[in-house]
Order: sequence, then structure tokens, then C-alpha cells
Amino acid sequence: MTDERHDDEILGRALSRAIETIDVNQTPFEKSRIATQPGRRGFPLWQVATGVAAIVLALAIGSWLTRPTDALPGVAASPTASVRATPSTNGTPAPTPAPTATPAPVAIDHQRIYFARDGRPPVSAHIESTGVPPAAEPRIQLRLSRLLGATQVPPGSFSAFSSRTTVGVNSVGVSGDTATVDFSVTGGDWGIRGSAQSLAAMQQLVYTATEEPGIRRVLMTQNGGGPATIDQIQVDKPLAREDVFGYSSRGPIGKDQGITWGGDDTLGAVGADLTSVVSDGSTVRLTFEGRSRSTPGNPRANLPSFEISLDQDSETGRPSAVAGGAKYAVTVSFKWNCQCSSGGAGGAGIYDQTPLRAITSNGNTAYRIAIDDARPWRAYMPDESKLVVEIGGDPRATSDRIAMTAPKPGDIANSTSKVVANGHFLTSLGSSAMWGTFNTRIAMPANVRGNLTLEVYEASAKDGSAQGVVQIPLSVR
Repeated sequence: MTDERHDDEILGRALSRAIETIDVNQTPFEKSRIATQPGRRGFPLWQVATGVAAIVLALAIGSWLTRPTDALPGVAASPTASVRATPSTNGTPAPTPAPTATPAPVAIDHQRIYFARDGRPPVSAHIESTGVPPAAEPRIQLRLSRLLGATQVPPGSFSAFSSRTTVGVNSVGVSGDTATVDFSVTGGDWGIRGSAQSLAAMQQLVYTATEEPGIRRVLMTQNGGGPATIDQIQVDKPLAREDVFGYSSRGPIGKDQGITWGGDDTLGAVGADLTSVVSDGSTVRLTFEGRSRSTPGNPRANLPSFEISLDQDSETGRPSAVAGGAKYAVTVSFKWNCQCSSGGAGGAGIYDQTPLRAITSNGNTAYRIAIDDARPWRAYMPDESKLVVEIGGDPRATSDRIAMTAPKPGDIANSTSKVVANGHFLTSLGSSAMWGTFNTRIAMPANVRGNLTLEVYEASAKDGSAQGVVQIPLSVR
């Protein structure tokens, strides 16, 4: 890494600006500038600059922006059986057991089809089927046929295909990791108009076809082998999920592109517990905490050294419940230098919630997080005993250098302002390995209503050019 890049990332200088997109003749007020000192190298220092009637920015240069709190809904769990009192025949209340708890899944469910979402990657839904074909080709055809004929969609999603669509599946062929699907398209018209609907259709078809284990790409043709042409988009090559998932870049892939971080290796008997897993369909957030294994009660302890990387998952042949699992997996491995057992319980947990499919562990030293695609990922440490790994995010608020959690695209800013507001500030920490974090506010004068675009970017130390720009659509009222 050059000194220029080092200074660029360690200082983590960032600019943010809220740009009003209506009433452009309004005279802007003077710019407001915010700057903070960077936190000490090693761990984030949360600093907040506030102003009246401000839009909250949570900015990270090389990092996710807010504390790992409960901003995301928790992963759905199987219901717990309960008992409630009901009257008996003699009038005396008697306990009546509730329905038996749903058993936890023991394998990943591949009977899934995908639906589009506005500005976000697609989300999956289970399809019922009385008989699953034994071969890959008819399984892919079954999923695609169910997708094209779907009349119900998951909450917050939609299908680019009308319930009256005449598009069907002629044939499916498989060669290596690529499926070739020929569609029947009456008159060559898919019934889809505009770039947004076309992208949504591409996402649904590519994700659904590649749900088959071992299939990573799909070549779409129509009416006997001609190139598929969806409105103005012509498909002339096989597409992977990362070609259509909506992010500006994919996550760094390979161990050589991962994170190697030095922790406190003086304490031998320290395990890393996975204490929290949350997912909202776009983001997965995992929190790990160091725990002493040699002290009664296993109190929190500084984490040892660790490595994190994203790799393709083998999908087949894995000796666990995630055999035939996901397309990619994030591996988090902690150093264990004690001549004793880590005390953890190995095994697998099946989640099957887009994009998180499963988590396996060998105890308290290595975790493998199986996910749907190679969406961007990042890691940061709120303190020496805690590690947060985040995968994905809203594509409109996520780039290779910046990820934002607040405000979210489409949020209502209950501020009254009528200006273009600018600010710059430093992040707590920025390096190519662990990301820095920041939480600040940009104050804007009053009297504006309408739509805004919030831009956040890192200013290059070389020439001040914007790096890793994210654009967040907002409304002010």
C-alpha cells in the first residue's frame, strides 16, 4: 500500500452533501463544515456533531456506519410451545397446550423462487411441490415455471411478470456450472417495459435458475435458441447472480483479498462466541465476542487474532447439513493457542432467509456463513472484545468504500430546510483491513419541502475526487 493510499484511508476523510432536487432557483445558504479528530488506531471512537433540524449521517470510510444495535429485525425462529388456561367442563380452568413447535430445518431448502424489490436485491420464497424431479434440468424448469405463474409474492416484493404472461419454458440444458434455458415468448414480446422492470425480470430469472446447487450461471435464449431480448436488453452471454444483483461492486473474493487482523494472543483460553445474527433480506450482521474459557462464568475477554474471507462455497459434497448449500461463504477463523478444548459446540444452523442460508461452526474457532451471492462485506471492531461482520446492505447506500445505515433510502427527514448543506469529517479508523466508523449530523437551515438526494463519498487525498459515492434518495417535509 502506498503512503498516499495509507493516508487516504487512515485519515478516512469524507465529504457529504444533501442536494435538493426541487425548486432549484432557491438561493442556497452558506455551507456548514464539520470536522472531527480521528479516533486512535485500532478501534472506532464514536463522535457526534449535532445541529438543530439535522439529517442524520452515519458514515464509514471503509466501514459500516452505525453501532451494531437492533436496527435490523432478528432472524425468525421456530415458535416455542406455550400453555394457556381454558375452561374445563366443570368450569375450572385447565391448561391447554398450544400447537407443537415447528421442527428446525436440517437441510437447506432449494424449492425457492425469487421476487424483485425496489432498489434492493431479490428475495426468495418457498414453493410447494409434491414431487421434486431427480435431475437438475427438470428441477430448474419446475422452479422457473412456478416463478412465471406465481400469483402471490412476499411482503415488500413484486414480480416483473404479469399474471397474464404467456412466457413459458421450452427447455433446460446443463453443462458444467452453466444452465441454458430457452423460453417460449409469443411474438418475441415478454410484456415487460422499461429498464427497471427489465432488471427486475433478469434478477428473478437468474436467481431462480441458479438456485440449483452447482449452477452458477444461466444463458437465456428464446423461441428455439435466439438471444433473449427483454424490452431493450439483449442477453448474449451467461449471467451470474453478481451480474444482476444491483450492487456497484462485488465483495472481495479469496483469502488473499480477506482480512488478517492481530488481536490479543497472550490469553490462550479465549473462545469467540457468535452472540447475534440479524438479517433483513439485504444485510446480514453477525456479532462475535471474546470469552475467557479459563475463568468461571466465561467473562468477556479481548479477541485473539483472526482471519475473514469470502470464497465460493462448494455447494455439494460437504459433510454437514449445508451440503448443497449456498453460492458463497464468509469464513471467520479465530486463533486458538491453548492446549485444550475451545468448549464450543460444533454443528450447523439452517436459516434460509435471503441472503443467509446457513452457519456452520467447528466450535468457537471457525465459523462459515453460507450466503446467496458475493455481495459486498465488511468488518469492524466496536472494542477489543467484539467483532462485527456485515454482509450486503441496500445497494443504493453501499459501495466498495462506503456503507450507510441511516438515513435509509426513502426515509422521511422531519427537518425543515431549503438549502444545499455540505460538511466534511474524519472517520475513527480506516484501513484496507478493518473499516472505520462515524456518526455525525449535517445541519440545514429551515423552510424546505420535497425530495433530496444525499451523497456521501470519500475525497481522494491525491486530487479531491469523489471515491465510493453512494446516493440516498430522501424526502423532507
